[in-house]
Amino acid sequence: MGDSLNSAASRFAEYKGVGRLASTERCQVWSRSSATDALMRYVQGRGGARRGRSEGVVGQGTGKHIRGIEVARTVDHVGVNQSLQRINLSAHRCAARCLLAFGTLAVMWLPSLEAQLGTVQGRVRGEEGSAVYGATVRLLAGTITAAAADTDRLGSFRLASVPAGTYQLLVQALGYAEQTELLTLGPGQTLEYDLRLIRQAIEVEGILIEAERSRERVRFEEIGGATVREINLSDLKQLPGIVEADPIRAIEVLPGVVSTSDFSASFHVRGGSADQNLILLDGVPIFSPFHLGGFFSVFNADMLDRAELYSGGFPAEHGGRVSSVLQIESDPGDGDFQVDAGISLLATRVAIGGSLPRSTANSVGLANVKWRTSARRSYFDVLMKPAFEFPYHLTDFQTVIEGWTTSGDRITLTGYTGEDVLDLTRLDAEDFPLRIDWDWGNDVFGGRWTRARRGGGSLDVRANVSRYGTGLSFPDFADTEFTSRIAQSQLRVDLDTRPTPTLGITVGGALERLSYLNLFKTGGTEFGNGEGDGWLLGTYAQTSWTRPREWLLEFGLRFDAWSPDPGDRVFELSPRLAVKRFLDGGDIAVKVAAGRYTQFLHSLRDEEVPLGLDIWVLAGASAPHVVSDQLQFGVEGYRDIDWFWSIEAYVRSFDGVVTFNVADDPNDDFDDILSGDGLSYGVDLLLRKETGDINGWIAVSFLRAERTFADVLAPAIPRPSITYSPIFDRRLDVDFVLRYPLPWGWQGGLRWNVGTGTPYTRAIGSYAYYSPQFARGGGRLQWAGAAENQDFGGYAVALEGRNASRYPTYHRLDASFRKPFEKSWGTITPHIDLVNVYDQRNVLFYFYEYDRSPATRSGVSMFPILPTFGFEVHF
Repeated sequence: MGDSLNSAASRFAEYKGVGRLASTERCQVWSRSSATDALMRYVQGRGGARRGRSEGVVGQGTGKHIRGIEVARTVDHVGVNQSLQRINLSAHRCAARCLLAFGTLAVMWLPSLEAQLGTVQGRVRGEEGSAVYGATVRLLAGTITAAAADTDRLGSFRLASVPAGTYQLLVQALGYAEQTELLTLGPGQTLEYDLRLIRQAIEVEGILIEAERSRERVRFEEIGGATVREINLSDLKQLPGIVEADPIRAIEVLPGVVSTSDFSASFHVRGGSADQNLILLDGVPIFSPFHLGGFFSVFNADMLDRAELYSGGFPAEHGGRVSSVLQIESDPGDGDFQVDAGISLLATRVAIGGSLPRSTANSVGLANVKWRTSARRSYFDVLMKPAFEFPYHLTDFQTVIEGWTTSGDRITLTGYTGEDVLDLTRLDAEDFPLRIDWDWGNDVFGGRWTRARRGGGSLDVRANVSRYGTGLSFPDFADTEFTSRIAQSQLRVDLDTRPTPTLGITVGGALERLSYLNLFKTGGTEFGNGEGDGWLLGTYAQTSWTRPREWLLEFGLRFDAWSPDPGDRVFELSPRLAVKRFLDGGDIAVKVAAGRYTQFLHSLRDEEVPLGLDIWVLAGASAPHVVSDQLQFGVEGYRDIDWFWSIEAYVRSFDGVVTFNVADDPNDDFDDILSGDGLSYGVDLLLRKETGDINGWIAVSFLRAERTFADVLAPAIPRPSITYSPIFDRRLDVDFVLRYPLPWGWQGGLRWNVGTGTPYTRAIGSYAYYSPQFARGGGRLQWAGAAENQDFGGYAVALEGRNASRYPTYHRLDASFRKPFEKSWGTITPHIDLVNVYDQRNVLFYFYEYDRSPATRSGVSMFPILPTFGFEVHF
């Protein structure tokens, strides 16, 4: 056996062009696994402890967090094709290869000439049948790592482009016993393995090994033109927050993302409106995931695994929105009983996780079931109740259940319900004469069945429902009420296949039903009554082809059929294309992506108002659908293992954006909405340090956004168009994020944000107006001054062009401090957040007083310096 492995090692080394290597003479490419070797040798010699938490994805190193210590494993997967091309090219040969690129694409479907290469693939599962996520799978030729990858969430792995020979297959995962298999791989052969690991307690203390292949590195190598950025739980906890950690507020630090005020968690991506962001909770759409009219999101940070933002170039599988896709993934836990709780100045929260007894799981046909559930509630109404009635409270409930069958199928259930309640009916009428009862919230439920396929890929079936609604009533006026709601039901199927190690094909489709109702009624008369429904059939096919560390190509085609009632049927064909070319041995990539995106619903919320609720309408007789054509071009890369950089330019057009029609005809049910066009273009830059005690990033965004609508107040027919900058047109936005250690075990975080002011419409003067109702004798007009019209004033305001001015430059520095205290029963972590450290008074809006001469202007500021504190408990 030893001779076979040594022979394979020799052949592998010669194939790689490095000659026969002794174990102490590994080439630089393959010596990166030494950190993993050191960790696993240390682990193998230690006694028992609890299993760490995994955050890995297929093909990458995995972070393990055990008792506050981060342990990151390092793996490498470098394709054989890449190694064959590792030679210094002359300048003229580089130019020739660029000119021949499209010729290469034309023949990319030809059978591989490298028939001496093989593939090893399969799944890694536990004894009970559930997938082992983040396990490291390596092929060893003697002491040389021939190929390596991490398992994905289904436990699948693939080691492709491996030279024929005899190898040792090594599988390692924290919390499990190591497993090895001896295999012989023939030319062009594919070997399939279904591996079962046995649980084994491991104790790891005092070790910090930096991950050389982060999740971002895997995306860099395996995703074509899409721009994907991630905020994980570790990032979220160390980012300074307003009151408490918030996944949606956290993505404001990413390039291309703009927030218009401190008071709103709504975000805008690359010149798109807030309603053009598709927000998914475990794959289920959620319409308005905000509390307090948009002040912060409904997501509990303790339930978060990660938040992924697709800010551009997202593939054909995603439809329904045109600006971005934000995926919020819940963490079902590892099955061990655990409690995470916290209290902040806003609310208390608790998340509990565990697993069902084996007998209970077996009784419902499952081998293993793990779950986590959380609850959050504001507490001011409870604390203040002895003294007075506090009229507001919020609640959130979220649950995720993950079950595995003995055959390795995964079944996932996700549920969320939450609401805000503003109840002024119990207040004394003398203190608050207008009594109202106002509530709004979301309900989400989704089920998902996933089956891994032999050779890689999966079959995914999902069914879900999502509802959002708000209701406003006036107890003293029984005939007055306001109601707005929207609902969506979806059935979806996706099939992902891997015909060859370098070719992937995904097809799928979804059938959705949407309905909405907007009603304002008073005095027996209905105003703005709008309702409708529709069916949306969306299908897609996409393919990806890769030559490791050389080329990555993706092409997709999406077809949407929208049938509204009322309205005409709409068919849209949306092609998507992405090309990525790797340079410098795979450490630099040039990428381009283009595509068409469609959307069949709108929010009529006035985005220039800091706080507000969404009022949703569907495309149909009264509103058009949105079509956006997008193109982006970028260059990104790694310098060593510490630094990642990215520069990306983009342009987007928007056809079918809407706004309220301020000149609508009350007798016309279909002119409440005004449709128009939009355009945005800009450049995003990112520089990030990924490893070390001190790390962080700087994101710089340049943006120009425009909206064009008919000027309905103009007297001319036909009415001219007016083009203006929307509220989210922040020309320059810079975010600097730093995470660093402090003395005595404290952890610090800084965020500094600076940007140009947002647009607003400036008042340039006022004038006294004449009113015909005061005409006297001979038709002469009487002066209508303030003295004679105290209620309404006697002045009109002259305005400049819409949004032609800008507020002063915005800038704010936030800081956070955390320190975990280890106890015998668990961990307690106090945290302090300081918002607006140097008390910068950023302007929210201006108001004017015209009863003085000259008129005066005053500003209302956003957050002053705001210290908040809280603590978290884990056991």
